[in-house]
Amino acid sequence: MLISTCLFLWILSTYILIFTATTGVGSTSAPTIREIISTNRNPQIWKDFNLCIMTDNSQKAQCKHCFHFLSVGSNTTLRNHIEHPHCEAKKAQKNQNSEAGQTSMARDGSVFMYDPDYLREQFAGLVIQRALPFNHFDHEQTTRVFQNTMQPRYTHVSRSTLKRDAMKLWLAAKQEIIDSFGNINACVNLTTDVWSAPHGVPGSYMCVTAHWIEPGTWQMMKRVISFEEFPSPHTGGALFKMLTKVLTNFNLEDKVMSITLDNASNNTSAMDKLKLKYEPPMGGRFYHSRCVAHIINLVVQAGLEVPAIDAIRESFKTMLKDIFKSSARTRQRYVKICKDAEKPCLRPNWDVPTRWNSTYHMFLSGLKQQNTLAYFHDVLANKNRCNHFPTENWVIIQSLTQLLEVFNTATEILSGVYYPTSPLVLQQIFFMSTVLSEYELEGGILSICSVRGFLPKSTIQVLQQTLSS
Repeated sequence: MLISTCLFLWILSTYILIFTATTGVGSTSAPTIREIISTNRNPQIWKDFNLCIMTDNSQKAQCKHCFHFLSVGSNTTLRNHIEHPHCEAKKAQKNQNSEAGQTSMARDGSVFMYDPDYLREQFAGLVIQRALPFNHFDHEQTTRVFQNTMQPRYTHVSRSTLKRDAMKLWLAAKQEIIDSFGNINACVNLTTDVWSAPHGVPGSYMCVTAHWIEPGTWQMMKRVISFEEFPSPHTGGALFKMLTKVLTNFNLEDKVMSITLDNASNNTSAMDKLKLKYEPPMGGRFYHSRCVAHIINLVVQAGLEVPAIDAIRESFKTMLKDIFKSSARTRQRYVKICKDAEKPCLRPNWDVPTRWNSTYHMFLSGLKQQNTLAYFHDVLANKNRCNHFPTENWVIIQSLTQLLEVFNTATEILSGVYYPTSPLVLQQIFFMSTVLSEYELEGGILSICSVRGFLPKSTIQVLQQTLSS
């Protein structure tokens, strides 16, 4: 009898376990969200809910405020959840403050009032300043973290809302600048340039920056007032139309004293047309100012085109390409050598003719890792992977870098925007001419390159011609 009873209980328990496993009865794991889908149901009700497909293939309505799940079969249930409210988040919001603003104690001891409009404005400013994507806050998890830890009344900020707020902020700032130009009783100077987008992005753009001295405080001010696409062709007439548009939009027709551009011929043509149209102050004597930093770049490029110097530069670039651009495996081997030797491993700054002082920075980064570069490149050359880089070229590059440093320093000083640079132009020209004359008299790099006297003469001629024009 006892054996029969035990056998019966064992069969009964086994049946219960099988039934529980197959039907889910007694299971503690609740279904979770598999997908959130859009719905065309009553928008007045469903604006507070997400229609969710659960892992068990059922449909549930999830409250956007308290994240509870409700049945999708009755709109009345959903409406009551929000309006009565049964929603814990709504209930907490109502209990905290039934008025428009919610107050609490701020960190400094003052009374803090939550303002959703002010928060959105701060979000828009943050997106603009930090170059964040408009969907930076457009995520359910972000909303949940803000509501659960900081502010229950926080509402979801979509990317379209943030884009709209950013545009409003930009328009308000633009109008503020226009109003300030209308009230200012002083001259305004402009700088502008046209450039192509990097990384293969099609199109070119023109940027215009305004500089002026605030009459009340004598503080130097700078604002970017235009950044627009400037399609080809970049003729003087097209540039004239763009600048005319900017001057008209910002009420600057009769307040611009000078416009600084580079030495391109289309800029000269555009400025001649602007002089005829607006009759600038002082007879337009300072209306067209040529960028001194651009002239220095022309001087450097003229010097680097000397055949012997150019050959050394190209040889140095080839050596860098053998290490950094030949293959990923080669580059990783070099990185490992630098780590083992506890030496810096710097990515090369490739020289580009239109990028000021890029050759100087390329040489400088190479000299900082000269020993490791020379050692590893000799290893590659001994395996017939590349040609040897002459040791004496490092001496020439050292002297070239010292020479180019003078031009780099002058460019940085004359590119300042928060201090007057015009009084420093003659000083920097004197420093550059003095260094070039010393190299001409002492030889230095010129004797090593067997082109003694050629570089200083051609460079000084370029300097004199560009400055006199």
